[in-house]
Amino acid sequence: MFIYIFHMPLFIFISGFLSKNINKSKKVYLKTLLIPYIVLNVIWYTLAYIYTGQNSFPLLYPGWTLWFLLSLFFWRISLKYLVKIKYILPISFALGLVVGLISNGSILSFSRTIVFLPFFLLGYYTDMEKLKKVDDKVNIWIAILGLTIFVAIALFIAENKILDYKFLYGSYSYTELGLSIWQGVLYRIMLYLSSIILSIFVCAITPNKKTFYSEMGRSTMYVYAFHIYVVILVFYFIPTWDKHILTNWVIIISPLFITYILSLKIFGKIYNGLFKPILKLIK
Repeated sequence: MFIYIFHMPLFIFISGFLSKNINKSKKVYLKTLLIPYIVLNVIWYTLAYIYTGQNSFPLLYPGWTLWFLLSLFFWRISLKYLVKIKYILPISFALGLVVGLISNGSILSFSRTIVFLPFFLLGYYTDMEKLKKVDDKVNIWIAILGLTIFVAIALFIAENKILDYKFLYGSYSYTELGLSIWQGVLYRIMLYLSSIILSIFVCAITPNKKTFYSEMGRSTMYVYAFHIYVVILVFYFIPTWDKHILTNWVIIISPLFITYILSLKIFGKIYNGLFKPILKLIK
């Protein structure tokens, strides 16, 4: 669960970084975020019905990773108004602490939208010059050492069950996780700090030049949209194997393989073919 400390905060930071144009038409966000969310969520719950037999289509509750599409829709559509608020960045961190008091925050991804909002705003307020300054100040070996220490701490916390891993999701209230208000607030502050520090370390060890996997980065939407269905298949078959070493290797290698396959152009055509007829109805 170590990766959960930074992978979504960093991904959301990048999303904010790429959201500088706050004057885009709301129709753009409707077409690129909200409509895909609705369609993919219907597909998700349809497959869930086929597999479990439970007749439920709660569109207000995002299926698994689809919460990000909905939250990104809310962030982008509200950004032009949020940036007009004085001290919005510290306010967003404060709101991230307070939202932990609210139960059932999964509706419309409300809790996660608030919890991760600071990272989106940090990305929006950051430019290339600031990124370069941070990158120049952090030595790659310091970053590797820092990541190693964080991994060790995360393993210690997991082994001793000091904190429920669900806390990292940002979708549960403090009470639901068996925490007092002050414990929840303290842990979330520590998580915010850890997420920022780890994200800086990860950026420091990431090459600045084009690599063999750079092309896959152009197809992140297709990978994101389809990977949840492929991952479910992988985890469906894993329990049938007794060879634990083989199972662990599959878990390590399969994300790389899935990312490569889903970044192929054919899946871009499938994605566009899926949404093109629907989006034509919205002028």
